[in-house]
Amino acid sequence: MVDTLTKVFGRFTAVDRLSFSIGRGEIFGFLGPNGAGKSTTIRMLCGLLSSSSGTARVNGHDINRDPESVRQNIGYMSQKFSLYKDLTVSENIAFFGGIYGLEGERLRKRTADITAMAGLTGLGNHITGTLSGALQQRLALGCAVLHEPPILFLDEPTSGVDPVSRRTFWDLIHEMAANGITVLITTHFMDEAEFCGRIGFINAGRLIALDTPTGIKSQTSTDSLETAFIKLANSCQPTNKHQLPV
Repeated sequence: MVDTLTKVFGRFTAVDRLSFSIGRGEIFGFLGPNGAGKSTTIRMLCGLLSSSSGTARVNGHDINRDPESVRQNIGYMSQKFSLYKDLTVSENIAFFGGIYGLEGERLRKRTADITAMAGLTGLGNHITGTLSGALQQRLALGCAVLHEPPILFLDEPTSGVDPVSRRTFWDLIHEMAANGITVLITTHFMDEAEFCGRIGFINAGRLIALDTPTGIKSQTSTDSLETAFIKLANSCQPTNKHQLPV
C-alpha cells in the first residue's frame, strides 16, 4: 500500500503524493515518460530510498521504518539484468543464492527449480556472457526470485529482447502471478502494458491514471494505450510549454 508517497530533492519534487495499492498475485504496470518519477518511486518501494513524506508498506513492512525487511521480501530485476557475465550460469545462481542466505539443500532445490523454469537445463557450466539475450533475461529473472519473494519488481526487463522472447518472458510472469507473486513492472512497450491487470500512469511525479488497460482507453475515448497516455499527459501539464504531440 502506497499512501501519499512524496520525495523532494531540494526544490524539485520527484514524486508527488502517490497513493495506490496492489493486490496479491496482481500484475501492476507502472508507466510514464523518462523523468516522470518511476525510478525514484521504485527505489523507495525497494527500501533503498526514504520518502520525504507519506509512506508505503511492502508485504506489511514500512519502507522508512524497516527498509531491511522490505529488501528481504522483494525480488528486483533491471533492464541490465544484474548478472555477472564472466561467471557461469551456476556461479551466478550460487552468488545470488549466497546474497539471499540460501545454502545446502534449499539452494540445491531452488537452483534446480530456477534452471528448469528458465530453460537453462544443461547450461550450468556455460559462461553467462555467451548466452543469448533471451536466456540471460530468464536467468536474471530466476536469480531475482531465487529466494521466493512474495513481491517482484521488474524495471524494463524486456528492453533489447526480441518479440518472441518477450512473449515467452511474459508467460513466465503470468505463471508467477498465478502462483501468488505480486508483480510491479515498468515497460516502454504498449503491447506489454496490455498484459497488466491494472496500470498506474505517472507524469511529472503525479499519478494521473489508475485503471485497467481497457478502462484507461475508455476514459480517453481511444483504442490505443499510447494515444491515451499522450492525451492524459498533455491534459495534466498546463504549465509545460512543450506538450506532447497527439
